[in-house]
Amino acid sequence: MRIRTNLGMPEHIVVYVGGWVHSLNPLDGKTIWETKLPKAYQSSIGSVVIDGDVILAGVGGRVYCLDVQDGRLIWTNEMPGLGLGMVSLATPNTSASSAAEQQNANAQAAATSAALG
Repeated sequence: MRIRTNLGMPEHIVVYVGGWVHSLNPLDGKTIWETKLPKAYQSSIGSVVIDGDVILAGVGGRVYCLDVQDGRLIWTNEMPGLGLGMVSLATPNTSASSAAEQQNANAQAAATSAALG
């Protein structure tokens, strides 16, 4: 079981829903900005990854890159010839940081458990 010891709020919360990417305020959940993704259907399922100052969104066989601060669309790759299926995303930074964060969380949980036990 993972024990959460860091109760700080994330800097950004980004959500994909129905053809739109939304940035939410982590303190109150209110929308900061929203961007309609061109050619993304309302019923499509999408994924998002934050990597530094950009957001990558994968939806309907396409990959979109947005500015994390204002949601401005930077570029789109329609992935020609690959269909319109669901897109999974990863970057070296997000993959590496996720693994490091999990290792750190496990170490913190072990230390807390040892201190309590």
